[in-house]
Amino acid sequence: MAAPITSVEIQILEDVLSAFGLAVGGALTYLTTKVVPKYIHSQTAQSAIDGLASIAESVVAQFNQTIVADAKANGVWNAALATKVKQDAVNAVLSQGANLVKLAEKVVGDVPELVSTLIEQAVAKSKVK
Repeated sequence: MAAPITSVEIQILEDVLSAFGLAVGGALTYLTTKVVPKYIHSQTAQSAIDGLASIAESVVAQFNQTIVADAKANGVWNAALATKVKQDAVNAVLSQGANLVKLAEKVVGDVPELVSTLIEQAVAKSKVK
């Protein structure tokens, strides 16, 4: 038959369980204060960038159908006009995606430069189609 559990053994067991509880609590605290916010922040930033990219594609499609097509048809498409149209497209994306811009600013910083790059990617993508 097994020997009865002594008060010393009970105290050791309680101490081990207490230490285990502290370790689990510490791990949960670390996860909720360090890991999870970075993951959520990363996901939020990626969602903001994806949203801005989607808006950029829509703006480029619209500008291609109207401004760019007309300028090319009339023979007035040139580098200066292309630069102006690109800036107008950047402004349109920033305006339409104002809420996404606020989210992206926290991570990206220079959102107008990001949007400019997204416009260039959308233009390249539309040329491939």
